Amino acid sequence: MTVRTTCALLLLSGCSLVGATDGDERARTQEVAFESEGVTLAGTLWLPEGAGPHPAAVFVHGSGRASRNSASNVAANLNRLGIAVLGYDKRGVGGSGGTYEGRNNASEQNLMLLARDAAAGIAMLRGHSAINPDGIGLWGVSQAGWIVPAVAVLDGRVAFTVLMSGPTVTVGEENYYSELTGDNSGTRATLSQEEISRLLSERGPYGFDPQPYLKQLSAPGLWLLGSADESIPIPETVAILDRLVADHSRPFSYRVWAGADHGLRVNGRQVEEFWAEQEVFLFDVVGLPRG
Repeated sequence: MTVRTTCALLLLSGCSLVGATDGDERARTQEVAFESEGVTLAGTLWLPEGAGPHPAAVFVHGSGRASRNSASNVAANLNRLGIAVLGYDKRGVGGSGGTYEGRNNASEQNLMLLARDAAAGIAMLRGHSAINPDGIGLWGVSQAGWIVPAVAVLDGRVAFTVLMSGPTVTVGEENYYSELTGDNSGTRATLSQEEISRLLSERGPYGFDPQPYLKQLSAPGLWLLGSADESIPIPETVAILDRLVADHSRPFSYRVWAGADHGLRVNGRQVEEFWAEQEVFLFDVVGLPRG
């Protein structure tokens, strides 16, 4: 199913330079703005070296009051691979219009509104001369696990999805899991993983469910997960991905790092092979052209 999203490129300024990661070539940035659901969203397009057209990723935020700057590290690393990145201020944040609904608003209405915002960003990129319209994907974090599958279904042409610590369980299950681990209250869990999984099973799914959208996706998807995540239930998330692959032949893969938290850190440091895992996926699985 493809839903057309009204979207106009309102502003495209001249290029500037921004430093990439250690020793990488410098990347160009363009300030952009586009319309979605009656408001103007403001953002930055990070472009790699060369004339293009480049493949691209739209960065999809987690639940916080996030600006385009949340995408800067992702942009630096993907630019190094020849992939452009669009980051934008979430609605109601920074230069974007609309209302920020709060980090705890994971209603279906709000999640779908945020999905339409990201879909509008994709539509804007398809009209950009430096972007390959058939090579646009999504890179999301945390709450984006619910949003990204809906964006991909709304758009219908997404080339790939990458999700860092993105849940495949329902909103209700994630909320309950966070209560059981103490993530919501900032306290340490006293229950074992087996006890938590039992309680989750007894409560069952409720709230927004991404699975109907995941079942419709044909684009390759990669989930990057940590076994010590206290925000999303990793065994349940992985079990759903395994079922989607086995029962519906979805082109999904995942990597779980032992001992890594919700930010994919072990002892405060990002897990090794975080970017290398994505490089293999984007070029060997998705088949993006190397920049």
